[in-house]
Amino acid sequence: MAVRIDVQAFCDSVPAAVGAAAERLRQDGGVGELASAGGGVQAVVRDGQATFRAWVGIVERDFAGDCECAPDGDDLCAHAVAVALTAFATDVVFASAATPPGAEPERSEYLEAVRRLAPDQLADLVADYAVRDRHFAALLLDEAGLLDAD
Repeated sequence: MAVRIDVQAFCDSVPAAVGAAAERLRQDGGVGELASAGGGVQAVVRDGQATFRAWVGIVERDFAGDCECAPDGDDLCAHAVAVALTAFATDVVFASAATPPGAEPERSEYLEAVRRLAPDQLADLVADYAVRDRHFAALLLDEAGLLDAD
């Protein structure tokens, strides 16, 4: 079932500094293409030199976000708010019960393993796997913006 979002109430619930940062990200073209994910919506958000994947959706009857910037507490970060505002502006339909990307137990176990690796170890592991799996190699190059579109 789809839900209707009261955009003004959402905006009023976001701290002013977070809302202003989110609007700056949108105005600067920092929010990438929106994609449906788990009943919500996600996008890559470029914030200066940093890039984060942010997701927003309805979880247990509340608007929730998940972002790689790892904000403290239950508050939405500017990246998630920017994705939400972009989704509202394009009339994205949200499911009434969404699943955040990090909610799958298996995925969180993998994320924990990744966090324990040194950057060079992770890079070597990814490169070795890409050499063996053409599909993974294409995903890797696409995510890095290195896949030739021609």
